[in-house]
Amino acid sequence: MAEILIISHSAEIAEGTKALISQMAENTVIHASGGVDGGIGTNIDQITEMLDEVSDDTLCFYDIGSSRMNLEMAIEMYTGPHSIYLTEAPIVEGSFLAAVESSIGSTADQIRKKLQSMKK
Repeated sequence: MAEILIISHSAEIAEGTKALISQMAENTVIHASGGVDGGIGTNIDQITEMLDEVSDDTLCFYDIGSSRMNLEMAIEMYTGPHSIYLTEAPIVEGSFLAAVESSIGSTADQIRKKLQSMKK
């Protein structure tokens, strides 16, 4: 089952999005990270740690600016056995669609095709 990774500059956005989609797709594994030291920002080390914990192919969603840059760098450094995909879909709507699709058995590649219509 494809996993979801959410990166936001805000802990509240990351955790709120995770809470929303967890209620709709209970069996989907969702990783979320937001904020740095209680403030706004993203942290490549937090992202790298989450990627090291994935147990299946993973679709990554981000909000703005440096979250994409940090996510891209973390994906480049990832050496695990799973495919990690950076998506261009909006963080809330895209991760919601991906989680629901994953919960019904869609593969990461199938989900990526469905996300194409949601590009930012």
